[in-house]
Amino acid sequence: MPNAAEWNGAPMAVPQAALRRLRHARWVVVGSYAFFVLLIPFFGLTQVANAVNNEGVSLWGAVVGTLLSLPLAGIVMWMMLVRMRRRTDPQDVAYWTSLTLLAAVLVAIDVYYSSLLIASVWWATVMMVRPRRRTVVVTVVLVVGPWVRILALPEPDVALMAFVWGVPAVWAVIMLVTNYGILWLWEVANEATAAREAQARLAVTEERLRFSRDMHDLLGHSLSALSVKSELAARLAERAPERAAQEMLEVQRLARDALREVRTAVSGYREVDLDAEIASVRAVLGAAGVECTITGADIDVPADLRALTAWLVREAGTNVLRHSTASRCDITLRRDDRALVVEVYNDGARAAHDGAVRFGNGLTGLSERAGAVRGEVSASPSGKDGFLLRAVLPLPRRETERRPDPAPPEEREGATG
Repeated sequence: MPNAAEWNGAPMAVPQAALRRLRHARWVVVGSYAFFVLLIPFFGLTQVANAVNNEGVSLWGAVVGTLLSLPLAGIVMWMMLVRMRRRTDPQDVAYWTSLTLLAAVLVAIDVYYSSLLIASVWWATVMMVRPRRRTVVVTVVLVVGPWVRILALPEPDVALMAFVWGVPAVWAVIMLVTNYGILWLWEVANEATAAREAQARLAVTEERLRFSRDMHDLLGHSLSALSVKSELAARLAERAPERAAQEMLEVQRLARDALREVRTAVSGYREVDLDAEIASVRAVLGAAGVECTITGADIDVPADLRALTAWLVREAGTNVLRHSTASRCDITLRRDDRALVVEVYNDGARAAHDGAVRFGNGLTGLSERAGAVRGEVSASPSGKDGFLLRAVLPLPRRETERRPDPAPPEEREGATG
């Protein structure tokens, strides 16, 4: 039996939770149908019990009918599983085999309440797996056949026969409606999962297209200008070195602008979660033997600044691992009435403490992001071997317009510490 991800004939990249729910739904549906199908041999056993207690009922016929009901139940269950997989291949062999077994069961047991119930279960299943026009003749035979057999008896009891025939007939219709309802719910669950997968694929495709369009719009003009400027500088290198130098400065400016635009665009695709980044940095530094202390991780960081703060924490942690021999790292987040301050200190700076710190690509990008929200990022030696990265991010206007906290300063400091 295929798993839930392959139930419709093709693998489906669905979330694990949805896959688990679909698997549970499948087992509920399969269990429901198995219960109905197991009624076929159960009714055969009831006929055996009836034959044991009634000398007028053939025991051997009941036993043979019960034994034949076992493969009949297996074939009926197999047809239901095929129907659940939505396969369109013909089931003629299974159908005619089951019909032959049903006829043999009815001949062996004769027309009794139990045999009619077996026929009802079979009919309620076959109506779901076969086109209705192909089951019309069989349905008519099952409806009329018992009456022909009873009326052929010397002294038929029409009233009793009406009851014995009517209850299985009504029960067959109820089972058919129930089976259709269960199958309909199963197909709805499959279609919902497939729709979710298709929606996820479409979202990814649209995001890729948007990304490619953004990259083309951002880099198309810049790269063209860089090509023209660099070719001009190459031609002027011997004739007019000063002008060539000016053109190369212009090339440098264009390159930086293009890099900044790309970083700004990519930031929209790589948003990070602040809490997850704090936990990740703590774990990574701890694994590297750096004692990491987080202060103020539970403060209220405005939603507009959470992604930027997360990138600051990530980049600072990366720099501690790459560019220091620190044994301790302190990450502090605090907030006052107008700004959010992020500080990352480590005690293992390798660079010479001359007061001048050169920003690499990562810190340059973070500085540009901070500048976009009117903030600033600074980095400087601290103490004997320490290094401090500090970012001051102004709070959004709606945050600064809130009423000041009426609690005393000592309580506010305790809450953020």
